Amino acid sequence: MARRCYLVSLVTSLLIGCQPSSPAEQVATPPPVLDSVQLAIIPAPTAPDTVDWLNRSLPGKATTDTTFRLNGQLYRLRLSATTDSARMLRIATDGIVGEALAADSNFARNRLVTGPAGRYQIVLTMAAGQPIMRKEFQKPDFYPVVGADIVVVSEPIPPRFLGYYPEVGGLAFWQEIGIPGSDVGTYVFYLLDLQGRVRELSAGNEFGEGRADCDPLPAPRGGALLTCGQLLRAGQPPLPLQKPHADLVLARFLSDTTVLTIYQYGEYKVTTDSLGHPESMEWQVPPRLRNQPNAFVLNLRGQPVARFRYTGFASALGYTVPRAYLPATRTYYLLDEEQRALRLLEQASPAATREVKFGQMSPFRPPRKPAEARLVLDAEASRYEFYVDKSQPSRIRYRRRPLPG
Repeated sequence: MARRCYLVSLVTSLLIGCQPSSPAEQVATPPPVLDSVQLAIIPAPTAPDTVDWLNRSLPGKATTDTTFRLNGQLYRLRLSATTDSARMLRIATDGIVGEALAADSNFARNRLVTGPAGRYQIVLTMAAGQPIMRKEFQKPDFYPVVGADIVVVSEPIPPRFLGYYPEVGGLAFWQEIGIPGSDVGTYVFYLLDLQGRVRELSAGNEFGEGRADCDPLPAPRGGALLTCGQLLRAGQPPLPLQKPHADLVLARFLSDTTVLTIYQYGEYKVTTDSLGHPESMEWQVPPRLRNQPNAFVLNLRGQPVARFRYTGFASALGYTVPRAYLPATRTYYLLDEEQRALRLLEQASPAATREVKFGQMSPFRPPRKPAEARLVLDAEASRYEFYVDKSQPSRIRYRRRPLPG
């Protein structure tokens, strides 16, 4: 994932006045109680047309000691991360790591930052203890994916186990690597087979600025896995989701066979003063992209089956897309306040996407009709209430209200 020069001032302000803690060995100790879960791919519910795939997210709980059943056998997976303060790493920063993590007092001249070595361990055994696989990553293994200066100063933490997905390679993990005391960093995605061989290692998502509205999740019925940076498919090469001169705003499954991707075209341009110091920065969109479609419904071969223009996303510490799913109409609704419209994507046929402008809707006046379903979507300063006719997804009444507080 591309490094973002516009984070320099943010990182500097976050790190000024902070002092690096004394190096010490830190080991994540597995909890004594196991979480028994089935992590092999499980078929989707019998009525997948009632499931909101666009809003699926990672489970809230992560564990460093897990048991799971595979082919009738019970396995145990233990995860840990260790800081080795006896071995310090030094590397030059390109500006994203601030002076608080400098290697010495000559930071302005040599730009060196320092951090302890670190190990990330994954141990797979049979439930009774027989060893199956042991894999260890060192900090330098992540240099090509995250950027060496961020990796060096990061505090090792255990990876998060996402599940076992044999169709696309094996055991999936989500590794957090970032600058201490800041919201700058990257989630790394990797896959290991049952022999510990790395089948995939790539950037997944950002921590804050530039974070896509995305979670690493499998397709509803398996066979594909969204890493936020790529779409992994059984028997096919990874499909990169990033585009040049653009940020990935959203990447999520719509159905078992379709993925929605949305982009913000452009990139930050930084101007400098006569001494080369950053002076200002501005998001600039190439003229050729200003009115081009930036939202795509893709099939699992990566081919766009629909494309449209969408400008309703928000960007603060990460992108968000205001959306809702209505089981009664089996339709996703995306709010685009800038265009004063709703974008409709029917789950059964998302290629037939359509836009309904506010001007095509009737103002809402009580009472609510029995055949209507209510959707509430928030934009920057307003709350929109939509009343959708369950028999006709595009027949909508609406009203706008200020956000509470």
